[in-house]
Amino acid sequence: MHSKTYVLTILSVLLLSACTPETAHRDANPLMVDTFNVEAASQSQFRNFNGQVMPAELTPLAFRLDGEIASILVKEGDNVTKGQAIALLDNSKAKQQLNDAQAKYELALKQVKRGQELRKSKMISSAELDELTANFQLAQANLGSAKATMKYMRLRAPFDGVVSSVDKKKFENINPGEQVISIYQASQVYVKIEVSDSVLALLNPQTNAQDYQPMATFSGHSGSYPISYYEHTSELHPQSQTYELWLKMPQVEQRILPGTSAKVSVDLVKAGLDTFKAYQLPMTAIDPGRQPQDFYVWKLEQGEAHRYPVIVDQITGNGALVGTGVEKGDVLINSNLRKLRDGMKIKGAEL
Repeated sequence: MHSKTYVLTILSVLLLSACTPETAHRDANPLMVDTFNVEAASQSQFRNFNGQVMPAELTPLAFRLDGEIASILVKEGDNVTKGQAIALLDNSKAKQQLNDAQAKYELALKQVKRGQELRKSKMISSAELDELTANFQLAQANLGSAKATMKYMRLRAPFDGVVSSVDKKKFENINPGEQVISIYQASQVYVKIEVSDSVLALLNPQTNAQDYQPMATFSGHSGSYPISYYEHTSELHPQSQTYELWLKMPQVEQRILPGTSAKVSVDLVKAGLDTFKAYQLPMTAIDPGRQPQDFYVWKLEQGEAHRYPVIVDQITGNGALVGTGVEKGDVLINSNLRKLRDGMKIKGAEL
């Protein structure tokens, strides 16, 4: 009986060993990729920046009072003029308050005039006239307040422009200061680009005495246009280590709308600076981000993949010109980018 039990135990162990996958005892192999060594930078007289047209002087508009929206008088894309009514609040209560204030004002005015006549004939005391005068002044103040309230029932455009968004609908209840409509100036074109501190110094008139304007081109529009510095952010973007820079120019006959892709070209020689150093990278090494202007590369560092933001200055027939984010000697991964994760173990093969 014992010998049978022993044999069955051995058979069970052998069967379990046969059913156990051999791969369970093996470590996953590192991902095999192709790599590209970044060589010396090439020199260029021109530097190009991809950007986007932004609404000029985008201004949110709100009522000063709470209430129910009675009417929205514009829609997105409409042209508006300064002082034009663009939205109305329900003014039924305010109108009644104005009528009451007007009636009390007229009554107080009659009473104070009558009191002044009676005081001349000494039929009322000075104190009684003072009381009538105080009542009149209070009624006058209440009337002014009621008129102002009626004025605030109407939302008006503060300047000539274009409606960017309509954020509320008829019959909605709103609070004071809650955005209802936003408008922007159609007479100006604003372009936002991302630049390094050295380029910022080039385009900022406060730091560059050269009277130079870069040129801008726009998707769907022929020709190029001189464009000027407007403003920039004061802090670096934490990932890309760049500043957001806004440039501006007058609107053209064929209107350039917000959201249009733009390219800003800087002639470094005309600007009085040295030529620009850029690295030529294969397009297969460029990993696009979620936003149109976001680009990344994957660097192979000590056998691991790490993702870094870069600024693509120009796309050519030979690949991408990158001025910020890579250095000579960097080893970039240019295959299987979608399979990569930050910190992943990599087995690279240099091309």
